[in-house]
Amino acid sequence: MRRYLLAAVMLVLGAALVMGQGKTLKLFFYSPELTDQYNDMARAYQAETGNTLDITVNQADYVTLLRARLNSGDIPDVFMSSAYADNGTYKDYVYDLTDADFMKQLEPSALSGVTVGGRITGYPFLVQSHSFIYNKKIFKDAGIATLPRTLPEYDAVAQKLKARGLQPFATGYKEWWVLPQTAWQVLAPAAESYGGFPGFVAKLNDGSLKFKAIKEMGTLFDVLDLIKKYGGPKPMESDFNDQCSLLATGKAAIIHQGNWAEDTIRKTTPDIDIGFLAGPVAGPSSKAGIMYDSNQTIRVAKDGQVEASLAWLRWLTTSAYGKAWIPDKIKQLSPIKGAKASTAELAQATVAMLAARVPSYPWYYQMFPTGTEQGLGIILQGYCAGQTNRAQTLDALDASYTKIVNASR
Repeated sequence: MRRYLLAAVMLVLGAALVMGQGKTLKLFFYSPELTDQYNDMARAYQAETGNTLDITVNQADYVTLLRARLNSGDIPDVFMSSAYADNGTYKDYVYDLTDADFMKQLEPSALSGVTVGGRITGYPFLVQSHSFIYNKKIFKDAGIATLPRTLPEYDAVAQKLKARGLQPFATGYKEWWVLPQTAWQVLAPAAESYGGFPGFVAKLNDGSLKFKAIKEMGTLFDVLDLIKKYGGPKPMESDFNDQCSLLATGKAAIIHQGNWAEDTIRKTTPDIDIGFLAGPVAGPSSKAGIMYDSNQTIRVAKDGQVEASLAWLRWLTTSAYGKAWIPDKIKQLSPIKGAKASTAELAQATVAMLAARVPSYPWYYQMFPTGTEQGLGIILQGYCAGQTNRAQTLDALDASYTKIVNASR
């Protein structure tokens, strides 16, 4: 999922729609890259039902603004959050969706991140994947037939590309959220070994495990260093748009991003041929894989217009437009049973990798306490910028994590 960009985009739908017909729902969403798709969906809903969606979209300060609205009583009828840890963060504000009839139309696997004690706390919005994305033409022209899986293999590919005058990576390191997504993928098999991902997070939460005690963190730093080494002259100035542009124009061969990046990439080069690579991990090559989960969550406020909110979600789940919205408009994977397959190349690549039993890992870092992701991402930015060494970075990660855990108690 593309999260927390530096810019904020505000969209209010409703003024251009016919007011006074039926209900008006207030929605608070993030992911401004989907503004056009939100807009299209709102128009379709108004046309079919006479109900209006008043949607505010924000990114940079989304969590802060959401909490302010919840605390002030200005509660949106529907809002977005992550899954996992956010189930607890917003439990006092959300309506229980367990018995909603339309929830039976969702794939059970998509519900794992929003299910607590057998109760369903939110509606899975998208099924997303992230790993390294590569430009297939560049690889073909460079004679790279065997796709890399291990860190040495990635290094060899980078050397071969550089020798041909090509920039192997575009870093995206200006975006703090790119760093944890890249880093925690490397750590996934090691994290899973601690009694499963919930067990890993539980040990971090109770203090019995520290980042500096995890030997596999060395490989995590090695991967970040490799991307920076081959990531161009100003790696800390490269953001999401730079990554997408350089890959699309053939000026860089590899980026670490998710399937949400495809639309941005194709706006520059519509016919580009791209695919996912299995990301290198701290473990055997057989564990190299992708991150795959339904994390972006729609939540119904229990103190809002519950029935109207449920009616909208029912329409989104069961109507012809709603079932086609994610694969056709957003061009990603849908959690709805029997939804058509997306024609997007990265969505198809994800399905193919899963079918081939390439390892896939949940977005377990969203199990970290709410508020952890940004703090840890900024600390990793500092490491990549050369402001801290590995030991200092590990100490900072542990201190930040402990502080947030203590604050949440």
